[in-house]
Amino acid sequence: MQIPTFLLRKLYIKGSLENVEDGFTFKLKNSISSGTAISIEPIKVNGNEYPLDATIISSADGQITGSEISEGNSFPIKVGLDISIHVKGNALPEGEHTIDISLTTKEVGKLAFDVKDSI
Repeated sequence: MQIPTFLLRKLYIKGSLENVEDGFTFKLKNSISSGTAISIEPIKVNGNEYPLDATIISSADGQITGSEISEGNSFPIKVGLDISIHVKGNALPEGEHTIDISLTTKEVGKLAFDVKDSI
């Protein structure tokens, strides 16, 4: 089952992009259907790729580094829960940014979308 990009973009919580001491964060909220992440590709911002071992995904269910997600070490994506993505690295400059997000779920396969947000 392919989920349309316009629906995937609604997972992103607009206005959640912010700089933190050791990088930046943003949030997603699953409003479609519960799923299980079995892989994630590096987050890209304005075409710049960030390593998976510098990407921390967390929710009320726990926390995992992007490089740790696998079929044997999956991450639940429950409906209604906020998911925080913390990317360690340099802070982003003020202005609008394009964030590319791509992950694979056990239930529907690859989900890839981009969003725009500002700091």
